[in-house]
Amino acid sequence: MLPVTDDLLDQLDPSAVGDDRIPADWNLRQPVAALARSISAGRKALYIVSETFGGPGTSEAIAWKDGELLYGPAGTCDIEPDLQPGYRLARGCQNAVNAGLRAIGVHASEGQDEYATVGLTTHRMTEDWLHE
Repeated sequence: MLPVTDDLLDQLDPSAVGDDRIPADWNLRQPVAALARSISAGRKALYIVSETFGGPGTSEAIAWKDGELLYGPAGTCDIEPDLQPGYRLARGCQNAVNAGLRAIGVHASEGQDEYATVGLTTHRMTEDWLHE
C-alpha cells in the first residue's frame, strides 16, 4: 500500500496522465493514476479513493495489470444526492473500491467485504497509514 499524501502529490509530475477515461472532476488524480499504472509492471495495481460522511460516501477505483487497464475507472455512491456524472448508485459491498479489489484478486472473508478483508478499515485518514 502506498498512501497518497500531499507530499507525495507534490513529487509527482502534474502533467502525467494515467488514463484519459478518468473524469476530470473525480477525486482520482491523473498523476497518481500514472504512478499506479507504472507500478503495475509485472503485477496488478489498484488506485482507490473513498470518502465517507458519517456513513454514506463515495468510492472511485481504477486498476491495471502490466500497464493495461484491468478495471474502471468506476465511481459509486451510497445515496442519490451524491450521484455525479459517471457514478452509479451502489451500496455496501457493490461499491467501486470493493469491485476493484475483486478485480485484482481479493476474495472477501466470511462476514466481511473486500475492503475489510484487506484491512482498509484499520484507519480512517490517509495520514494514519504512515505510522504502520
